[in-house]
Amino acid sequence: MKLFLAKVSRVGVLPTDSENLVLKKVALTLLPFYVFLPALIWSIIYLSLDNFIASLVPVSYILISIFSTFILYKTKNFVFFETTQLLLILLLPFILMWLLGGFYAGSFVLIWSFYAPVAAVMYSENVKHGVKWFFLFLLLVFISMLFDDFFMVNIQSQLPPLALKLFVFLNVGAGFGGIFFLMSQFIHNIKDISKELKSERETLSILANDLRSANKELEQLATCDIVTELPNRLYFQDIVFDMFKRAHMNEKIVAIMFLDLDGFKSINDTLGHEAGDMILKTVGGRLKSVVRVSDTVARVGGDEFAIALGDISDVGHVRDIAKTLIKEVNEFCPYKDHKCHVGVSIGISFYPEHGDNIEDLMQKADKAMYNTKRTGKNNYLIYKED
Repeated sequence: MKLFLAKVSRVGVLPTDSENLVLKKVALTLLPFYVFLPALIWSIIYLSLDNFIASLVPVSYILISIFSTFILYKTKNFVFFETTQLLLILLLPFILMWLLGGFYAGSFVLIWSFYAPVAAVMYSENVKHGVKWFFLFLLLVFISMLFDDFFMVNIQSQLPPLALKLFVFLNVGAGFGGIFFLMSQFIHNIKDISKELKSERETLSILANDLRSANKELEQLATCDIVTELPNRLYFQDIVFDMFKRAHMNEKIVAIMFLDLDGFKSINDTLGHEAGDMILKTVGGRLKSVVRVSDTVARVGGDEFAIALGDISDVGHVRDIAKTLIKEVNEFCPYKDHKCHVGVSIGISFYPEHGDNIEDLMQKADKAMYNTKRTGKNNYLIYKED
């Protein structure tokens, strides 16, 4: 039984709920199960007294509670469950009062009105305290069943009018007092749940922003070189593939340049990696300053760069670009008290003249670059078939 109640009590609990919110949900979800047995006994007693209509009131509470618990299990909509319980708690006392003959059905009204503050206590975090009050509620139900007939027949006729009015006032006051207590607790709970949901939304929003930032960082790490912040080899190939498609449609040329720095290794060895990184970053910026925005400069190796010039109509334009690149790279790179100098050897291949595959064109541009180094460095050569 304990295992069953433990499972049922958590049907409305979400993995993201705080401990405070879980406690409130569990306390309210268990409420119909606490009421089930006395409501059933009460219904049986009314039925034995041939009061079929009155017996339906507690049974209706049981059935509607089962239905709302099932909806809670399916939808996790705890507000619907809480609202259903509230309406049942508020309406059933008055339904029973009307069925039994108005305000003068004193003890029954008092017992059912007492049910409201009991339920409100069950809303609270102190579940044990709520259970104690609930057992007091059961005791009053038992007393009511024993003495109600005696009260209705003997005492009511003997009470003076003022005392009878006072009794009615106490009953009605107890009912509305319980309703006020329950309503205030309900509103407080709704506000708490709204705060919890708002807090959870804010947390999820922060996590989503963090996730987007992390994805951007991962994307940057996957596509860009850390030192120069230029595209890396893989991203360069993706960009060039799109340039090939546009060139094919427009019947244009794409020039692939493979660049290797001359004299970089000696600077990196003598002045250290910090100086080497500074030179790589400076050279990357100078290369970008020469080409167009639509062209692409990438770092594809240690001191190797690649450039893709798209939508080329004149090969002579590529030669001019290569000369300008050599001139820009040859400028001194200041590092602390040193004036570092590097040159650049360039190899060039063309799409579609030398092929339509980026890997092949890169290899051919690389081969042309090595031929440049063999013939004196700090120059450029266009790939030629052997």
